[in-house]
Amino acid sequence: MQEYNIIIFRQSRVLLCLLLFPVIFLTAIFIGAETNSFIISVLFIIISLLLMYYYIVGYLKITVNENELFFGWKRKVVFNYNPIKSIRINDINVIVLDEDRLLRKIKTHDTVIYINNSKIKSEEAVKFINRLKNDIKKNDVKIIDSWDEFAEKGYLRLAYRINSIVLIMSIIIIIIFTVLKGFNPVSLSILLLFIPQMILY
Repeated sequence: MQEYNIIIFRQSRVLLCLLLFPVIFLTAIFIGAETNSFIISVLFIIISLLLMYYYIVGYLKITVNENELFFGWKRKVVFNYNPIKSIRINDINVIVLDEDRLLRKIKTHDTVIYINNSKIKSEEAVKFINRLKNDIKKNDVKIIDSWDEFAEKGYLRLAYRINSIVLIMSIIIIIIFTVLKGFNPVSLSILLLFIPQMILY
C-alpha cells in the first residue's frame, strides 16, 4: 500500500472565482469610497482572495492498494469537495494527462474522476502519475492530453470557427479604426501581439 498527497485546483471553481473577481474589485472600490479608507478596501481584497484560494484548493490523498485506487479529501471547515469512489486499476481505460505531469482525469467505462493536480509542490503528483503509468502498461489504456479529448468530443471544429471569427473581426476592427482615426500605435500593438497568437491557436 502506498499513499500520495496531492494539491488539487478544480477548474470549475477557478473559473467561478475568475468571474467573481471583477465584482470583488468593484465592491472594494465602493467600500473604499464609502469609508474613505484605502486600507479597508485593500483588506477586503486580501480577505476575498484568501477565501477564494481556500475555496479552490483541495488536498487529495490517493492510496494505491494492490489493484485498487482509494481517494480521500482532507476535510475543510467549508467548501469541501465531493467524495470520490474507489476504482480498480484494471477498469481504467483512459487517462487525460497534460505536459506529462498534470493529471486531468481518470476514466473507466462508467466513471470519470477529475484530478487536476497543481504544479505547486507537484512531486507527489508526479510520483503517483509515474506509478499509475507503470501499473496500466499491461492494460489497453489510452493516454491522451486535453486537446485530444477536446477533439474526440467534436469541439475542435467549433473552436476553429470561433477562433476564425474572432481573428477576422479583430482585423476588421483595426482596419476601421485606422481608416477613421488614422494610424494608432496601440492598434498596431494589438495587431502584432493578439492576432499572431490567435493564428497560432
